[in-house]
Amino acid sequence: MISSLAIFLSLVWLNNHVNGSYKFNALVCDLRAPEFGIIKQCNIKAIDRKHNMINIEAILNKTISEFSIRFIMVKRESGGWHPFMYDMTVDICKFFRNPRKFFIPNLIYSFMKSFTNVNHSCPYKAGADLSLLHWTPDENGVIAKFPVDHGQYGLQTTWYVNKISALQINGSVLFFK
Repeated sequence: MISSLAIFLSLVWLNNHVNGSYKFNALVCDLRAPEFGIIKQCNIKAIDRKHNMINIEAILNKTISEFSIRFIMVKRESGGWHPFMYDMTVDICKFFRNPRKFFIPNLIYSFMKSFTNVNHSCPYKAGADLSLLHWTPDENGVIAKFPVDHGQYGLQTTWYVNKISALQINGSVLFFK
């Protein structure tokens, strides 16, 4: 359940022609259907003055056999947040059955794979602890794949379980000189 945010944040990093640093600005987890689970933690922790990491952990109350995530990437510009790069919905069960069929989600997942235990197809059993812990992307790897300008980028996600909006995770990252 956690991988969408990590997937997005991997995309919004550094430009391979410009040096800089990143810092997560905000992270909000809003559980919309508490019957499906609980959020144990949803936070940003400092690494040093210019870098930080994300920790998200949830426990499922029900077994999930149908699971998808809609994510919209945005960039802050004059006048507010504007669409940037992707607006897509990914069926997570299908993704884990054959990740190679999903080029962009698979590429993004590769940046956070070693930080999460969300790594198999459905079902996700009741009582399962789903987590993304101590996640900070590999700057050099992201720079090589996704060049972006300096600025503030955000992700708006809606997580659907059995076609019910169960969770929203929204976050932003600042890429600066």
